[in-house]
Amino acid sequence: MLVVDYGKIYHDGAPIGFLFEDGLIKFDSPAIESFEGLQPIESVKGAKFRGIDESGLPLELPGETPGPNGTLVFNHVHLAAINGRLATADHKLVGEIDDAGNIYLRDREKKEPRRKLDENSQLSTIGHGLDSKGQKWQVEIIRPLYRKDKTYFENEVIRYFEDFDKLSAPQKKYVLETMKFWAVSGLLQIVRKSEGTAALGNVKHGTAGVTGVRTGFVTLDREEFEKEVKLYKQYGCFWVVARPQLEVRLNLVVSHEYGHQLEFVLSQAAQERIQALFEKRLRACVKLHPLPKGVSTDSELVVPEGIDKRCFVSGYAKSSYHEYFAEAVASFSVISGRQELLKIDPEMHAMLCELITTPETLVRPVFVEMALALQASLRAGGELEADLLHK
Repeated sequence: MLVVDYGKIYHDGAPIGFLFEDGLIKFDSPAIESFEGLQPIESVKGAKFRGIDESGLPLELPGETPGPNGTLVFNHVHLAAINGRLATADHKLVGEIDDAGNIYLRDREKKEPRRKLDENSQLSTIGHGLDSKGQKWQVEIIRPLYRKDKTYFENEVIRYFEDFDKLSAPQKKYVLETMKFWAVSGLLQIVRKSEGTAALGNVKHGTAGVTGVRTGFVTLDREEFEKEVKLYKQYGCFWVVARPQLEVRLNLVVSHEYGHQLEFVLSQAAQERIQALFEKRLRACVKLHPLPKGVSTDSELVVPEGIDKRCFVSGYAKSSYHEYFAEAVASFSVISGRQELLKIDPEMHAMLCELITTPETLVRPVFVEMALALQASLRAGGELEADLLHK
């Protein structure tokens, strides 16, 4: 019986080696001459480990099922396959893979030791080596319509925005910049598959875009889109106009319309929470920022000295709780917008942070497992980084 404490292996109180999380062992005791360098735990006859990893997740070595030995590229992240265990170069255990290419991730964020990926959540996977029986092993799982020279987020944005390839270079840059946040969080894929995509067209009633209530499909007015891209380049995500008082506007039409789609995947309780937040702010706005005499508008107008004390992140957000949420989602899409939303509307900022970090609390039950598996996959694939909210 050997004792393992923070990786160090002890025999009768004396350290004799080190057990890495991925099941590789390094013995450094001169009494054990047959094991030099790193050896998989399977090479030590009868050796088994049951305990926890450094994050507190249950860890059993060897794993439940044998698997291949070789190398694996998971969404451009290079991993080693050690008897089916997937590990980084520094021996961090990422998960397991079987001979058929099925992956089970260690989801440390949600304390799930073996989260199975499916066709929706598994990122592109390319591996080769020897399978558990010593035969040649090769697996190649490529996501549908995946462009190998692009990252997951770029591919997802391209699939969401139809005719992306026909856009000009500044337009492409605008779409990628303002939608990257929602792609790497996994929520864009959920919206795209459940609600629909976005495309340019002609919106006859003169607005910048429209989201179909029944179809969930977004149509962006071509001329207004071109104006938004120029305004974004000139002013950033916020633009202040006088009408006669000041109105703050957002130059984020794509992520605004996406916000309407995102609302559709939220639970009824989450939608009621949005409505309550809106009504609270509307009551405050009526008192703090009354409209000028003779002016009729649904937008919030403020005097210059009140621009930082406005109740809504944009004037248009005052018009309804649906637009309130869509404008919040739009501002949350870029770092400068998130910072402004935090200052103006900390409660909505907190709710959107919750949506990113714990989507299971806000999305409809049918999307919970998909969201959790996809986010675990995106973390393992290097897309969803821990500091996403601060980038």
